[in-house]
Amino acid sequence: MNRLTPLKERHLLRNQEEYQVKYNYLKFPSPKEAATAMQDRKTILSTLESRVKWGFHNSKVDVTKLSKGCQLCGEGQWSCLFINNLCNGKCFYCPTQQNDLAQPETNTLIFEEPQTYVDYIRKFGFKGVSISGGEPLISFDKSLAFVKAVKDAFGDEVYVWLYTNGILLTPEKVEAFKQAGLNEMRFDIGATEYKTDKLQLALGQIPVVTVEIPAVPQEEELLKEKIRELSALGVNHLNFHQMRLTPYNFNQLVEHDYTYIHGEKVTVMDSELTALRLIQFALDEGLDLPINYCSFVYKNRHQKSANRKKHAPLVRYPWEEVTENGFIRNVYTRLPRERQGEVLNLFEDELAKGWVIFNEKTSRMDFHSELFKRFVALELPLWVEYHVSHIFPQETGINDFTRILLNDEREVVVERRLANLPIELDDEKRKFFLSLLNQDVQYKESEDSKIQQIMTYEFIPEGLGDYY
Repeated sequence: MNRLTPLKERHLLRNQEEYQVKYNYLKFPSPKEAATAMQDRKTILSTLESRVKWGFHNSKVDVTKLSKGCQLCGEGQWSCLFINNLCNGKCFYCPTQQNDLAQPETNTLIFEEPQTYVDYIRKFGFKGVSISGGEPLISFDKSLAFVKAVKDAFGDEVYVWLYTNGILLTPEKVEAFKQAGLNEMRFDIGATEYKTDKLQLALGQIPVVTVEIPAVPQEEELLKEKIRELSALGVNHLNFHQMRLTPYNFNQLVEHDYTYIHGEKVTVMDSELTALRLIQFALDEGLDLPINYCSFVYKNRHQKSANRKKHAPLVRYPWEEVTENGFIRNVYTRLPRERQGEVLNLFEDELAKGWVIFNEKTSRMDFHSELFKRFVALELPLWVEYHVSHIFPQETGINDFTRILLNDEREVVVERRLANLPIELDDEKRKFFLSLLNQDVQYKESEDSKIQQIMTYEFIPEGLGDYY
């Protein structure tokens, strides 16, 4: 049996912890089966290589003709407003419970009326807004009001799309969204047994019509027929998601003979292979329908990283830097009393411009990573730690934060919290860290758990996830 890296072992243990005794009902591949499936995927990808374009650290294919909404999502310029948490569909693959009308919410922030949400979009500089749920058409008037408010405020500067299963869609509602300026409507036709009558109401009325569905393995042949149909209808985009397991959909998914794989969450291996085969099918058929595979690793890596990067600059100190993965990097040392005067004199200019800060009470000196070489030469103990930013409706009273005033009546706060225990940098890790700062290091899983932590906080990994 192949030995798992510390990172993979940690993911496996977390997944076991999440599902407890239910974990034993899941079928995971043996090392041999995983290797065979990885080879199958490699074979499919080799047939796609010259015909598609990969994006977002090679975690998303095909980005050749990606919808503007998907592009903004990957760039972190998108706010998803969950207009409610109530749905009239009964999709067996749905990952969350949808039984609460709720208030419009995004990122823990509730927006009861559209204007404050407009102020939020303006303050944080978003270029895209999606209206989601639940099912937005259950709250049609509210969904329309938010679309209209955003488009009235920003016009073409903000791209707006809406997710729906289409069950409640009527020509009158399409016309209302058209007049409000909706740019794109996305349909989960999996909720309606893949019927296309409702999406046809939007074709020719809403500028962009997209179908966004999970790649369901047992429906692969049906999906091939649907790809032909959607192409003939003139649908602009087709997005396939990778199915993932959650405690909510567990009982529904285990009824099917799926093979699951580990990662930050448990996902369906067969779903990824199905999506890639369907992209290959459409290309082989010469169908004029751009298909985008939205892998779980893309969502988990890029959407989260983009969210962190949006807020991190607001709570970053001058001596800190934001990493590629959106974490705030902080490097520091502790000065022996007998060396404090010497070191303070050496960094007098950097202290003045805020690249170094010294706390006399704790003897801790934090400094910008561009000064790392100089501190190494001083043969002082060195540590690195990472912080992560979060947005909240009000401060928790635990962490440092920055208040953001949206308007005269509403504010939010961005907090920073420690993401890891400080990592002491011994000789080996100092050499590694210097290489990292010199951009001579690329992400790869490490057998050293501390170096793996640094890798995780610094980089977004390349490619699709491994099977194990």
